[in-house]
Amino acid sequence: MANLLHRIRRLETRLTDVSGLVPHSEEWYAYWENVVDRWMAGEDPMFRGRFPIAVIDHMIEQADKADGLLQ
Repeated sequence: MANLLHRIRRLETRLTDVSGLVPHSEEWYAYWENVVDRWMAGEDPMFRGRFPIAVIDHMIEQADKADGLLQ
């Protein structure tokens, strides 16, 4: 069973989304945060679609940590 889980996790790291990056990696979060920031600034984020909810959750978590609300 452990071998199967290891193989699945290794395969998941090869998956990408429309950004071309592996979901939930640091690069992936940075890419999507840049897209959201550009969209909020009124610029054209060069992306037509929806933002992954994991990115919004990550941004909220980072803001809470910066405000000292989370450890």
